[in-house]
Amino acid sequence: MPEAISDQPDALVCHAVKLDDTEPSYILQYEPHASKAITHHMMLYGCGTPGDTKPFWNCGEMNDHSDQSVCKDGMREIVYAWALDAPAKRLPKDVGFRIGGNTSIQYIVLQMHYKDRFKVGQTDNSGVTLHMTKDPQPMQADFYVLGNWGLVPPRMNEFHMESACRWDSEEVIYPFAYRTHAHNLGVVTSAYRIRRGVWTEIGRMSPQQPQMFYNVTNPGIDIRKGDILASRCTMNSTSREHITEIGPTNHDEMCNFYIMYATHRQDNLKVQYCFRDAQKFAWETYLDDIPKTASSLEGVRLLIPGKPEERRKLPKSLTQKAQGIMK
Repeated sequence: MPEAISDQPDALVCHAVKLDDTEPSYILQYEPHASKAITHHMMLYGCGTPGDTKPFWNCGEMNDHSDQSVCKDGMREIVYAWALDAPAKRLPKDVGFRIGGNTSIQYIVLQMHYKDRFKVGQTDNSGVTLHMTKDPQPMQADFYVLGNWGLVPPRMNEFHMESACRWDSEEVIYPFAYRTHAHNLGVVTSAYRIRRGVWTEIGRMSPQQPQMFYNVTNPGIDIRKGDILASRCTMNSTSREHITEIGPTNHDEMCNFYIMYATHRQDNLKVQYCFRDAQKFAWETYLDDIPKTASSLEGVRLLIPGKPEERRKLPKSLTQKAQGIMK
């Protein structure tokens, strides 16, 4: 960010960078430079045309044909997501995220969700370094995102927001990392591949931990035609007396599970989504043999930012929530 300013709480502010359109580049590593003390979350999007040409602009508008949005020419493409002091992420060997050149991503737009209004004279230069190469990679990376819209009722010890979609493509994809995202009510978020009735965990994590891209639970997992991808966000709203809607501010909630995958395809890719209405869709209506651990933190390895081999105790508030759910 070029010394950006947040002029209100929960401000969404964008900054665009033009890419080389003569040949594509391949992102090999994401290195964030941001703090949860200032930033609720940070997103990198790919656009054909950015929402504005100013050094930075307010970009809270969801209509991607607006000069107050991220992009101005249609659906934005997710390139990276960060929150809660998540550390750097390097992609597997021979895998790169292709941008620029003849792809639809001609600009990288950095969107910061600032927590508070800045004081007079305060500015911000948070961001992310993209480590890239011009050398074509054998496999491309992209995202599949599961999630929900709807609301979380008040005073609920355990409320599930669930989603599921069938993978109908002939393309085989290979998930290698995942990221969970929720706000204050999220206790644990999980996702699975269901093949011929067998549930295989893709990932399971507390969104109150650093919202980094963790390695998948089962390395080598693949997704093939006919598989079902399913996600669940478990929320605890016992501290709230009012309905909490899905929305962008820190007082709202979100339920997202990002799957980062590799594919042998070499053509232009697009992020794919599977979103359901939390008030109308439930696993138990459509699926059998639901894992008992889908809402549990049991066995989840909790990490200290920057120290991937060290364990971390659950925060007291989250421990209380988790114990209440597991009872």
